[in-house]
Amino acid sequence: MNEVIGEPEHDANSALTELDKGLRSGRVGEQCEAIVKFPRLFEKYPFPILINSSFLKLADVFRVGNNFLRLWVLRVCQQSEKHLDKILNVEEFVRRIFSVSHSNDPVARALTLQTLGSLAGVIPERQQVHHSIRRSLDSHDSVEVEAAIYAAMQFAAQSKSFALGMCDKISDMIRGIATPAHMKLLLIPILQHMHHDTSTAAMVRKVCTDLLPKYPAKDFVVTTLNTLTKLAAATLVDIPNQVELLLHYLVKDKRWSVKKASLMGLHQ
Repeated sequence: MNEVIGEPEHDANSALTELDKGLRSGRVGEQCEAIVKFPRLFEKYPFPILINSSFLKLADVFRVGNNFLRLWVLRVCQQSEKHLDKILNVEEFVRRIFSVSHSNDPVARALTLQTLGSLAGVIPERQQVHHSIRRSLDSHDSVEVEAAIYAAMQFAAQSKSFALGMCDKISDMIRGIATPAHMKLLLIPILQHMHHDTSTAAMVRKVCTDLLPKYPAKDFVVTTLNTLTKLAAATLVDIPNQVELLLHYLVKDKRWSVKKASLMGLHQ
């Protein structure tokens, strides 16, 4: 009844104090229980001061906690994406999260990359993060590489400079023999964001069209066609070529999933 009659800020502070108590608890179970309640708190009380204070507390848990707690903080960042722009102390928040990228534990580094990726909308041009993603793409740990691919996808969608700067790197990884097939499938969609100048878009289109005969497996063809369609829609100049390519696969390829991808591409 309290919140109906009117002291939302008081209620918000009480709720935050209660969750903060859970975060400070020595028991991992109680800490997790507190972390998962934050998205609901943000929905109920979308005040910048409360959201800023909450995210700084969560960043501290991320900095000093274990990987299990970090995973739940990551989930909060992903679920509360629309509230991230209400963080007032972005510098401090990112600094606490980023500090974990120097960890010796590849899983901790992977969780850091994913969390930073989920923040791409509020820190699109953060060079320090761009370099960290590029470095982690060369890691020998597959978990870290996959997290870097996720982060690269998020930043490429938000930052023109990142997309252009990563174009050669991503293309080389896709063409490289050392890159496992499942990672190539994760890398290909990043290319849809490489449309900011004509020469880059043309190079990326060639990388994708060269892949089609080399990797005829269903998942590769569908992913590559979808990426090429999105690229053509952004550049416009390649639309006639893309329509021709999609019609070719619609008529010639017998697999229903490929026909469906072709039809959906033509419909766009």
